Amino acid sequence: MYKLVASDVDGTLLGLDFTLHPDNKTTIANALQKGVSFCLCSGRSYKSLLSYHKELGLPADGYIIAFNGGVVYDVARGKVIFKELLGIDIGLRAIDIYHARQRSIEIFVYADFERVLVEEHTHVSDAYAQISEILMEKSDDIAADVAGCANVIKIIFMGQNHVLQGFKVELVTALGDEADIAFSTEYLLEVGSKNCSKGNALAWLCSRLGVPVEQTITIGDNYNDISMVSRAGLGVAVANAVDDLKAIAGHVTKKTSAQGAVAEVLNKFVL
Repeated sequence: MYKLVASDVDGTLLGLDFTLHPDNKTTIANALQKGVSFCLCSGRSYKSLLSYHKELGLPADGYIIAFNGGVVYDVARGKVIFKELLGIDIGLRAIDIYHARQRSIEIFVYADFERVLVEEHTHVSDAYAQISEILMEKSDDIAADVAGCANVIKIIFMGQNHVLQGFKVELVTALGDEADIAFSTEYLLEVGSKNCSKGNALAWLCSRLGVPVEQTITIGDNYNDISMVSRAGLGVAVANAVDDLKAIAGHVTKKTSAQGAVAEVLNKFVL
């Protein structure tokens, strides 16, 4: 029997229009009543995920995996209980690479857990902030501000996919295995700690809860979900997932995220 279900949010639990299918909410409630835990596992910040945690009726003493596994957040205590951060030095190197080459890419630096630094407020950054439920802080010298931070959790680069693909090659060439560099959507390239992954955070949370990883289900749609989908007892890719995730998943849903893919998984394997 599966004891814990961990689901990605954007493109998995939510449709591509960022709406929650009502079947997902209903089946999650039914799974909770059956004694199965449900955990949000996203690239978003934990502040951005708290509203969904509440909307879904998840337990007040539950947990959230945020920042692509960079943080496990204890909801009841309002406290980060696990962290795997990018760090100031590598963050500054990534910023230097970005500044050395002029391109149509926007940069968002997640620092000190609840700050997001941007160079300019644009319609793109404002839309991202609204969807992510975060506040952007304009920085006139982002490298200097980052150098003065206590920590850097991750950096997001936003732009057209073909531009980001080329930029990813530059980042990987410069940073090598010192950072984890992966797409969370086709237009978001994320740079995090080399030890940061949803899979590692899931394993840590399972150890804390006394739940064998083999008794977990994970559900995702993109490259940053590969680590948890490959590690779980049952790793699931939704119908709209990237092909690389489908290739390693133990199950691929018939429904897309917009059609209630998470409900399909819960109905089939839990309820």
